[in-house]
Amino acid sequence: MPTFDISHFRFLHIDDFGNYRSMLRSILQQMGVQYIDSAKDAPTALELLQENEYDVILCDYNLGEGQNGQQFLEEAKYRGLLPYGTIFIMVTAENTMDMVMAAVEYRPDAYLSKPFPKEILLNRLKKLMYKKEVFNEIYQAYNEKNYKQALQYCDRQMKQHPKLAVDIGKLKAEIAITAGAYDLAESLYNKALTIRPFEWAQYGKAKTLFAKKDYEQAEMVLEKLLAQNKNYVEAYDLLAQILRKKNHTKEAQKILETAAQISPKAITRQQQLAEVARSNNDFTIAEKSFKNAITLGKHSYLGRVEDFTGLGKLYLDHDKPAKASKVLNDAAHRYRKDPCNAFQLTLMESMVQNRLGNTEKARKLYAQALDNMPDAVQNLDKSLQDELIQLSEDLQEFEMAQSLRRDIDNPQQADETSREKYQYLMLNGKGMRLYEDKRIKESIPVFQQAADNLPDNISVNMNAAQAIIMYLRQTT
Repeated sequence: MPTFDISHFRFLHIDDFGNYRSMLRSILQQMGVQYIDSAKDAPTALELLQENEYDVILCDYNLGEGQNGQQFLEEAKYRGLLPYGTIFIMVTAENTMDMVMAAVEYRPDAYLSKPFPKEILLNRLKKLMYKKEVFNEIYQAYNEKNYKQALQYCDRQMKQHPKLAVDIGKLKAEIAITAGAYDLAESLYNKALTIRPFEWAQYGKAKTLFAKKDYEQAEMVLEKLLAQNKNYVEAYDLLAQILRKKNHTKEAQKILETAAQISPKAITRQQQLAEVARSNNDFTIAEKSFKNAITLGKHSYLGRVEDFTGLGKLYLDHDKPAKASKVLNDAAHRYRKDPCNAFQLTLMESMVQNRLGNTEKARKLYAQALDNMPDAVQNLDKSLQDELIQLSEDLQEFEMAQSLRRDIDNPQQADETSREKYQYLMLNGKGMRLYEDKRIKESIPVFQQAADNLPDNISVNMNAAQAIIMYLRQTT
């Protein structure tokens, strides 16, 4: 391996202990490193990542209160704050199976156990930096989304550095998948497998086959891989996706349960398991997995309001509205500030109140949710659209349900006044209930307000006219 100067590399070190930050800074300076930034926690490190690019990140797993090192790596990757080629080294004094599996799933470039001598860090950095130097042009092209050029650089570097041919081939296959060149990726994985049955190549081949919708072949590759290494957790996740595509949801649940036992701290796996278990009507596993996802999501970028609403819906599915109400109270402390999350929570709260028998309160909450929709109804996720329609019917707001269906099915006809329209349709529903309760006189001004604001809605205007006619018959 050629020698090279590491002084120009930029380092970011994250550790909650000030003394350890000072000690490692001293070690890096002795090694010749000139550019070193330090952070005591994940939020500070994320701010630094937004402002700077780093060649090497040394991150402790335990960062005190808030996010841990795994969750920091998770967020940095999902937010695109770690360019391809950034060296990420996880440092920890712990070695529990759960922690190791969770950290490894997000693919740090190296793993160091405290305490470690300077020589081990230096040797690890030299190997990683040498590879980074060889791959540098490939990484730059990839980060610029110039995948064609990145693939060409792979071919050139493979010729110039034959000892790294396997590593470059692996990178080339990953780039090919990102570029949608699935046939090329599959051929590269097949070539690697002629050298040795690399687990990464088997998994990569399965990913490629999945992308090509060859689910049967992908399933066979994954089953063979798991027979060789039962701890290759990403293979379980992909296998579960395939089984769900084939509508084999009970089998998918068993696969995800196995993966969650091996690596229970992966939040996305707990979320998937909760959803599959709920669809399979497995209350025990669904409840446990939703709760796990909520706990893991407290400091995770991947935590989401759907973990709370999913648990709430599970309780409603099993006639436990009081428990659903408590879940919503817990969720409100975490998610109320975001408009989209607040909308989902209000909608869910309306469902709960309706199930508790508080129908009028449920209608008020439903109207509030409609007024605070984060987007036009036709642009919402289908699951939310279905919930809006179902709840309107449960609340006996049938004209509303029909209007929602029309707007969803004919988005080009929906306009910016839809929110106002929905509020007047709610007034029409109120008028209908007054009319059915024989409170004809009280229903007339309610119907008239709805009809005046919805002049093109024949049904609403007919309701107003019918109320007036009925009142005249009663008073003459």
